[in-house]
Parts: sequence; structure tokens; C-alpha cells
Amino acid sequence: MNWLTDVSLFALLFFLLVFFHELGHFLMAKWVGIKVEKFSIGMGPAIFSFRKGETEYRLAILPLGGYVKMAGDDPSKELSEEERKRGFLAQRPPAKLLVVFGGPGFNLILPMFIYAIMLAVGIPFVKPVVGSLEKEMPGYLSGLRSGDEIVSIDGSKIDRWKQVEERVREAANQDLKVVVDRVDLTSGSVRSVELSLKPQLAEGRSKFGEIVEVGKIGVSPAYPLPLVYYESASSPLGRAQVQNFDRVLSVDGISILSLDQWNEILDTQTKSQLALRLKRGDKTIDAKLELAGKAVLRKELEILPIELVIAEVTPDGRAAKGGIEAGDRLVAIGSKVLRSWEEVPEIVRASEGRPLKFTWAHNGQERSAEIAAEETVVDDPLLGKDNPMATDKIYRIGIAPRLESDTSFGEDQSWSPLAWIKMGVDQTWGLASMTVIALSKLVTGEISLKLLGSPIMIYKVAGNTYRMAGGGHHGWIAFLTNLALLSITLGLVNLLPVPVLDGGHAVFFTIEWIRGRPVSLKVMEVATQIGLVMLIGLFALVLYNDFNRYGFLDPIIKLFQ
Repeated sequence: MNWLTDVSLFALLFFLLVFFHELGHFLMAKWVGIKVEKFSIGMGPAIFSFRKGETEYRLAILPLGGYVKMAGDDPSKELSEEERKRGFLAQRPPAKLLVVFGGPGFNLILPMFIYAIMLAVGIPFVKPVVGSLEKEMPGYLSGLRSGDEIVSIDGSKIDRWKQVEERVREAANQDLKVVVDRVDLTSGSVRSVELSLKPQLAEGRSKFGEIVEVGKIGVSPAYPLPLVYYESASSPLGRAQVQNFDRVLSVDGISILSLDQWNEILDTQTKSQLALRLKRGDKTIDAKLELAGKAVLRKELEILPIELVIAEVTPDGRAAKGGIEAGDRLVAIGSKVLRSWEEVPEIVRASEGRPLKFTWAHNGQERSAEIAAEETVVDDPLLGKDNPMATDKIYRIGIAPRLESDTSFGEDQSWSPLAWIKMGVDQTWGLASMTVIALSKLVTGEISLKLLGSPIMIYKVAGNTYRMAGGGHHGWIAFLTNLALLSITLGLVNLLPVPVLDGGHAVFFTIEWIRGRPVSLKVMEVATQIGLVMLIGLFALVLYNDFNRYGFLDPIIKLFQ
């Protein structure tokens, strides 16, 4: 029933976007004393309507926008003296500008409330805790270690991993002063450590898909509660009745935040017994792990990366033909011993279809085969096929990892009311700035017009992002995030100085204010017709984009091939 979810989410998204935009116009009109005749969500015939006071409220059938019909907004219509006084065009320019800016203004204010709501209920943030490190990269070489919690960078407080990523990206070849809290793996005490870190220059992509130079340190965040996975039932883990897919909470009272940290504890351990606290389903379980000499620790007690266990193998795919089966565990590609799933697509993509030696474990026995990846075209789950931002070639061998739907790697941070306001303003400003840059890049041609979408794209994105977030609480967080971004986009686009849009009306009324008399009716009519043609052309373009993006044109194209 995905279609029912998609339709419901799209309807709610559309309703909220249009409702708050038109509510801004409506409230400003009422405030300055203008008579409002109609308040409509949607265009065309009404699905239902009712009248309260002097205004008819309606929900129309076509999801193409909405409108507020005010008295006296048609200069060709004859009005009584009372109606003329309360008419839109009879108002002074400041009042008309207030009404015009009310819609976009409400669209820009709405995200602040959205983020406040999300903060009140708790937004999942990934903690700024170091997980795995590439030993030849600046992160490890500077002294960062698994389990370190990054407290500040160059004096700026850090409270989530995204801030670390952003600061590192913009600081290629720059010295950064990083302060971390480090847990002593023997005593469990915490001490502050100051490090000097210089991200290396690497190739990356901007938020708009452009190839840019970025900083990179070779560090990924910790995913708390690592899953246990081992392949020998006679190992110490098996004898301690630890089961595969148990989650490790702590070892001897020290919280475990990554597989690397678990392995570091093994390397530094001198005890003959470790106290484990595990999570199995909804239960918390304590277990005693007997250690048998350091020589066997790293071999028998190492928790294997669960993400390297293959969950799915594409029938007749390259991996299946090479002998890989679901449930097998990837060990190495070529001479590279794998530590995380992230390494797999990187190595496969770099091969550009050349054969690679894959080594994997099948029922505890190692196997290997030469497998060449095939180049494929993969539809983007959000933007469909031919996504202009996805310019890299895609290579795959037909396997998928075991990925956990549990999002416990992040933490739901509940903030104070003052933080809600600040975060709402900061996030809205950031999204608005990004949208302005994107619009300017569209005008200059730096971003392809193929990125533009119609309500069809909004419909697709609304449902797909909800499902990709896992539904439930996190699905609604994704929905509200989309609502905030679309609201900002709608507000800023409406401020463009194009006749028919709010920004175009604002230009006319500003000229009227400066000159002391309205712009001539003929000039307004011609400008409005030009603006209407521009909007129709734009709508035709975005419809074509979406028809092509989601394959609606494929049957027609095949007829002519």
C-alpha cells in the first residue's frame, strides 16, 4: 500500500505548503481592513466549501497552488463606495506590499516552527564520536583514536558529527586545533586531549553535485551498540553464550562505541575475565567472557564487521556467478582486507569493470574468485533516472550488505526552548542561503534545469524519503525536513520579480509608492501576460523533466526507435 502512503503524505505536504502561504496573504489582508471573498487551497472546481462571515473557504480539486480572492483586485469591475474603500487596489502602497509579502513571509517563518517542533520531540543526531580510522590518513596520524569524542574544533563547540564533517571539508591543508574527550580503556576514566589536525586535499562534491576540492581526514563516526558476529561456536564468545547479532553495550563498565574500540580493549587487556553487558532484542544480558592468553585474543575474540555479511545476492549477477551466497562474509578485495562496507563500492567503482579478486568466508571457510563489476544505470530513489547530480558511473557486482534499520547510532537530543528558537533560525537561514545560491546557479547555468521538478517530483520525494528514513518517528522527521525546505523554496521563488508572482506585484507597488501614482493598467496587463507565458513555459519544462525522470516517456520513445 505504498501508493496510499505516498498520496496521503503528498496531500498533507501540499496542503500545509499552500495553506501557510495563503494564510499569510489572508491575515495581512484582514489586518489592513481588506475584504477577503475567497480563501482557496487548490485550483479549479471545489471539492467542498463553506462560508463563514464574508469569506468562502474552499478546497479545490487541482493541486496547483491556491489563492486569496480580495475585493477590489479587478480594476475593470464596478464597486460600491463601501466595497471600493475595502478593496485591495484602493489601499496605500505600504498596505498592499504588506499583503503581498505576507505569503512568502509565512513560508519563511514556517520552517522556524518546524525545527522547533522537531527539537521539542527530539531530532536524531549522530554523536561526534570517532569510529573507524584509516591508518594512513590525517585523522589517525594526528592521534585521533576510536572512541574519542570531539568536543571542539578551533574553539568552536561541537555537539554532532555533521559539524565535524562540515569543518573538515572546508579546511583542506589548514591546521585545526581539535579537543577530544578520551576514555582510558583500562580504568574507564575520561581525560581531555588536544590534537593538531591538518585535513588533506581531496576531490569531493558540493551540495549541488559540482566537483570541488575538500578536506578529508579518513575518519567515520562511531555507531554505538556494535553487533556481535563471529563464525566459530567453540570460540570464547560462543562458550560465553554470546549470540550473533547481540549488541555490545559495555565491557567491564566501559561503553563500547565501535568495533575498533572493542579490538583496542582486547589489545590492552591483562585480565583473565571480562564482564560483558549485551542487548538481545528488548532484553539486557550480562555475560562473563573467559580469556585464554593474548595469543588467541585477536583471532578468536575479534567481532567481525556485521555490514560485511551479505544479505542479498542478485540472481545471475556477477557475484552470484562467482560463487558468493547470501550469508557469506566479505574478507578482502585484492590485497585490501576489508573493515567496513563503505570500502566495497569505492574499490569496485575504482576498478571500472576490471576483474578483482574477492575473498569471502562461507561457513567459516575462505573462498576466492575473480569478479568483474558491470557498469549499470541506477534510478535515484528520490530524483529518478538521469539525475544530473549523479554524474559518476555506477559499477556493481550484485550484492547488498546487512544494514540495520535501528537508528540507535544517533541520539535524540531534546533541547531547551531557547535552543529551539536559535536552531530554528539557524537552520532556516542555512537552507534559505543554500536555496538562493541554487537559484542563482540555475540562472547562470551552473546547475542543470533538469533538477527542477513539478508536483510529481514532490509526490515521489514525500513518500520515498519517509520510507528511506524507516517510517515512524524518523519518517516524520524526514517529512518535516522536506516541508521546511519546500516552504523556503516556495517563499523565495515567489519573491522573484516576475509578473504574476508576489515579487512582481511588489515591484509594481514599490514603483507606485515612489512615483505617487499606480503603474498604468496597460503596462500591468502586458507584464502579467509575459509573466504568465513564462510560468506556463516553466511548468511545461518541469513536467517534461518529471515525465523523463520517472520513465513516463519511455514507452513513447520506444515507439520511435
